[in-house]
Amino acid sequence: MAKFCSECGKPVENDWIVCPYCSNTIYHGPKFATGQKSDDEPEPTPEASTMRITEFDSLEMEEVEKRLTKPQQRALMIGIIIVIAAIVIPIASIGVLYSTNSGNNSKKAINFYVNNGLTPASYTVSIPQSRLDYYYDLSHPYHNYTDGDYVATIITSYCTPNDGNIIKIAQAVRSKCRNQSDSEEVINALLSFTQAIGYKSDVFDLCKYPLETIFKEGDCEDLSVLFGSLVVSLGFDTIIIIIDMYDEIDDEWYGHACAGLYLSFVPTHHSSYPPSYYFDIDSKNYWICETTSQGWGVGALPVSEPGYFLMIGYDNIT
Repeated sequence: MAKFCSECGKPVENDWIVCPYCSNTIYHGPKFATGQKSDDEPEPTPEASTMRITEFDSLEMEEVEKRLTKPQQRALMIGIIIVIAAIVIPIASIGVLYSTNSGNNSKKAINFYVNNGLTPASYTVSIPQSRLDYYYDLSHPYHNYTDGDYVATIITSYCTPNDGNIIKIAQAVRSKCRNQSDSEEVINALLSFTQAIGYKSDVFDLCKYPLETIFKEGDCEDLSVLFGSLVVSLGFDTIIIIIDMYDEIDDEWYGHACAGLYLSFVPTHHSSYPPSYYFDIDSKNYWICETTSQGWGVGALPVSEPGYFLMIGYDNIT
């Protein structure tokens, strides 16, 4: 199978360590990618059209407390997700077209996919600088990953689904869809919009409010807050989920955040292969929504095994 650099997209040899065109380190896949199985490797889950992921209850607490530093967590996670997305999603990278700040108005044009990721669309977000300054000046509560439910509560407090600008953006993205009454198409369009904002790790455990993230990018918490605010503004039942995520390369668990969105049907339109994945909370299926890299549709799992993606806390967006 041909191999390409994840940075510049040019063809590279399987035994190259660094891309000669852009000096990017070449990803060679997770451990046991050749089919060799470790005694400690989690057992694969039987294939199905949908898959429920169990809550966190099977790891010893001392294992959970093992954490990489925050910058290491974010850099590792986004690297893994980008590589997987590049393999399963044969579409070009898509993101911000331009960003300006003129006088009392800030503008940012964002290019994203609609109609199941097949058609590019763009929308220019135009926000009064005074509105951005309002959020910049608000309190930004600190959080860390030691208590899943507490972290989820703090992160969810940043959601602003009732902000008029957020409502306007969500409605504008929906208007780009071929079938605006198709919930899954609308959700995937909003996911693509959010993913196109760009991932940017932070040093401290502080979130950004949605409009801040649009203009300053963000990490997994920030992007989940933005997406959650957008879909809730359109009436969808959505939660912030705190995850313990397994690094298949270094055998480490680290903290992650994503969104979960309730649907009364099984999503099928995401770009990765079936099954679709969800968490069962109060007898409702909340389908995974991964926000950190372009191409993950609702229900798509951003790791190779469901046992590598464990919920340790959640909170409803209201």
